[in-house]
Amino acid sequence: MERQNRVILISGITAAVVGLLTGFLGGRLAAPPVSENQAVIRAGHFQLVDQAGRERGRLGVDEHGVARLALFGQDAAAPLVSLAATPQGGAHLELGDQRQGAAVPKDEPQTSQTIALYHEGKLRLGLEVQQNGDAAVNLYDKGNRLITLGLTNQGDPHLRFYGEGQKAALEMASKKNGDRSLNMLGKNGTPRVVLGLKNDKKAALGLFDPQGKTRAALMDEPSLILLKNGKLVRTLP
Repeated sequence: MERQNRVILISGITAAVVGLLTGFLGGRLAAPPVSENQAVIRAGHFQLVDQAGRERGRLGVDEHGVARLALFGQDAAAPLVSLAATPQGGAHLELGDQRQGAAVPKDEPQTSQTIALYHEGKLRLGLEVQQNGDAAVNLYDKGNRLITLGLTNQGDPHLRFYGEGQKAALEMASKKNGDRSLNMLGKNGTPRVVLGLKNDKKAALGLFDPQGKTRAALMDEPSLILLKNGKLVRTLP
């Protein structure tokens, strides 16, 4: 039921925004019918409270110029729903829970469009579309990104797994031109094993030392190339 409620909430967010503004401004301020001389109400912050005086909604612009609508539960210290628009043109929707305060990820660019889902205040799932059109699904654990499934604006899919320090540990990519690659990376982010297919024709396997220097290369000529410290040691036909 919780997942279903969240889906309904996302699909109805526009109606919720319109309903909140209409009910709040109409009931509290008793605005007159629309006319040519109607006054414009200007404010940096609106607050919605329930019958017990508890804050349940907040609409305003923060010190960074971000326009944000936040909706709270009865006992929530952090918003359950946060809808924001950044001055750079980004849009962000965040769904949390009321057990702990949700930590907003700092690695998301302000010009992207994102949807973030939380559990017990911890970010678990992020959907984003970058300004250049690249799209990605990010999975998190304990606030750290572990998996990214992405699609470039050219239509090339890629999958990335992260290790210690949220550094890429394994990458898989497939391009429309036939290029395929599987990259295994060390802790410092340098490639250790690379398996590739070029233009759907030539295959290659490369082994690298911790500094990223090639130690061995196997190609489908066929030929095997062995190197040490970047210098050729042996070539086998």
